[in-house]
Amino acid sequence: MANYQRNHASSGRVYHRSAKPRKGGARTFGESADWSDYSGCEALYTNRLADLLKCLRPMQWVKNLLLLAAPFFAYFDRSQVGGVFQRMIKENPVALQETLGLAIVSFVLLSASSYVINDLCDVAGDRAHPVKQMRPIAARKVSLSAAILLATGCFSGGMSLAAWLGFSHGHRSFFYVCIAYSVLQLLYTFVARRIPDCGAILLAIGFILRAVAGACIVEVTVSAWLILCVFFGAYFVALCKRRSLYFIKGFSATSTIEPRILDFQIGIVASVTIACYALYTLTERTIVCFGTDRLIYTLPLVLLGLFRYLRLTYQEQRAGIPEVLFLRDPLLLATGMLWLLACGLILSSVA
Repeated sequence: MANYQRNHASSGRVYHRSAKPRKGGARTFGESADWSDYSGCEALYTNRLADLLKCLRPMQWVKNLLLLAAPFFAYFDRSQVGGVFQRMIKENPVALQETLGLAIVSFVLLSASSYVINDLCDVAGDRAHPVKQMRPIAARKVSLSAAILLATGCFSGGMSLAAWLGFSHGHRSFFYVCIAYSVLQLLYTFVARRIPDCGAILLAIGFILRAVAGACIVEVTVSAWLILCVFFGAYFVALCKRRSLYFIKGFSATSTIEPRILDFQIGIVASVTIACYALYTLTERTIVCFGTDRLIYTLPLVLLGLFRYLRLTYQEQRAGIPEVLFLRDPLLLATGMLWLLACGLILSSVA
């Protein structure tokens, strides 16, 4: 093999000693995915902890805090008085916090495994992308085998934790939701994202499953209107992300009409999101459960958040990475915190 490297030094390629390039033949999947015939493959074997952590996309873990949405509103829900959730709060609040924390960790591990699988399947496309080429797998900083082990470990840990919560603590519905979420992620990775409009819808359904999982772990019911609000809100963010990707510097769009279609979709979904939230705050069930119709007063904050996000999408082209945008844009972050504060004050005033 050393002779082979010396004889082919002029080509500028450096081959790993375990790789045996085929003469006139196609490479196997392992050889192609392992980048054994690409220059700079010596970086493949670093597999540093920092790079492995980046593969898990820790900035996106914040999405899993949506599991706390149902417990937050159930705390003020009068219909839950005497239920399992209220008894857990009174009898053992520490155990409740631990259960919620473990549920979030389970979803963090499951979502992290899906991110690694996504990067493994998109390594060729990510390498040509002006932003995604910096991901560790595409940048040849993490090996194929290490990435597969990482995805397997995260998935096994997440499902084991979900099974433990489901069968040892009596939250079987939570375990089933975790299975549905994992299947959904696989469908998105291998099928839906290649079909126009299907990918964003499946991403939005993933947020619904997070909200439902939070309700299952504390055994409370979720309003259909709240599910609709979560779905259309997540769908709105996913569409804005897709549109921003078409205007990244160095990215060659495959279609010039796609952004126009997304403009119509974003406008429709934003309108439906606002309507669903307004109807949720004024519906009879919400008023009966919370004892007030004053949640409608938080609608201006929802409008401000949506309009700010639209401005960041169209004027500043910054919606390509939503999780970073939510955490680093001061006005968007302040709007979200004010909305939570306003909801808490309104609901606690009539509790």
